[in-house]
Amino acid sequence: MELSGHSPFIVFDDADIQKATDMAISAKYRNNGQVCISPNRFYIQEKKKDEFVKLFVEKTKKLKIGDGMDPSVQLGPLTTKKRLNEVEELVETTKKEGAKVLLGGKRPAGFNKGFYYEPTVFDNVKDDFTIMRVEPFGPLVPMLSFKSFDEIIERANNNDLGLSSYICTNSMEKAHRASELMETGTVAVNTPLVAIAEAPFGGIKQTGYGREGGSMAIKDYLNVKYTHLGIKG
Repeated sequence: MELSGHSPFIVFDDADIQKATDMAISAKYRNNGQVCISPNRFYIQEKKKDEFVKLFVEKTKKLKIGDGMDPSVQLGPLTTKKRLNEVEELVETTKKEGAKVLLGGKRPAGFNKGFYYEPTVFDNVKDDFTIMRVEPFGPLVPMLSFKSFDEIIERANNNDLGLSSYICTNSMEKAHRASELMETGTVAVNTPLVAIAEAPFGGIKQTGYGREGGSMAIKDYLNVKYTHLGIKG
């Protein structure tokens, strides 16, 4: 039973920023952000935030919007008029709350039909903004910074949902510590891929209950029998 996700994407200052932005682009814009495990809250350690944001925006500008059946297109439409309206409303709310739009923020020009929306990157976002609590389910990217390891673990976990999280670091110690402390059912470390058929997939907290994939999922379809045997004599 999966009931939504609002995945954090954490980049520590020892990460390879080129690879981290590639990972972020791949994870965020798959199906134009309409994926349960899409990263929606981006936290970049202070020393690397400007570099990460600049590179992320540059790479996002190169993505082509259009018919998803066209092999050259990376960003297709949103699924429904309702989804488009909700994305537009969330963008306007985020702007009113004080965020700065670095890229996008509107429907793309040149489309007279279809529910298209530009990939949109925000800066000057704070933890109490609506976009940090409401799952966008679209191509919206709020960028925030953090100072220390303990701080970001607490902030990333301060959410009712717990499906997936993403960690970028070149420190194995930091990767293991962060993975252990993240309150999510799945964790992707230095990769945009986390859901595979061979592994259990699901969330905790208000995201839902149970797992699909892997041997754990099969157990939900089995009847467990318990026999308490006493020996005669």
